[in-house]
Amino acid sequence: MTQKVAPVPKGYRTATPCLIVNGVDAAIDFYSNAFNATIIKQVKDATESYSTHVTLKIGNSLVMLQQESPELGIVSPSTLGNTGGQVHLYLEDMNALWETALEAGAFSIADPVDTYWGDKSGVLIDPFGHRWSLASRIERVSEEESRKRATELYAVAQSTEDSEKTISLEPDEDRQDKAA
Repeated sequence: MTQKVAPVPKGYRTATPCLIVNGVDAAIDFYSNAFNATIIKQVKDATESYSTHVTLKIGNSLVMLQQESPELGIVSPSTLGNTGGQVHLYLEDMNALWETALEAGAFSIADPVDTYWGDKSGVLIDPFGHRWSLASRIERVSEEESRKRATELYAVAQSTEDSEKTISLEPDEDRQDKAA
């Protein structure tokens, strides 16, 4: 008798990111050190000399890594020179993991700030070119209050003459200090 197979494997969710990297084993080391990732499943090449695919657990979520194969059109952000998305992590203590990720080799493209929607949030790029948004909820903000804060923030940003046309998510006193 054939056993029924679950269409979604145990532990997976409907959507599971799969990041393409150049060097799965180095990526495993980085994500283990930076985000406390643990290996759930690992596939090696035919000679068993390097990993070609791995499933990691970060917090309560799974993330897959796949070795890039340019000959198949599967390329990493490092090869492309850019990335089109990012992985968002909600964390108990984003400050601690932020520092750990920086020490492991990531670099900041948006330092952590208290946002108008109630998170402390920042964005890193890992050594493999992937963007990671790290956040912790620090305040419950109603939709109405969030809209009000966003309107005020964007009004300040729009009225500020800035050649790069960027919007800062820094608290008001930080923006005023830098403008002075």
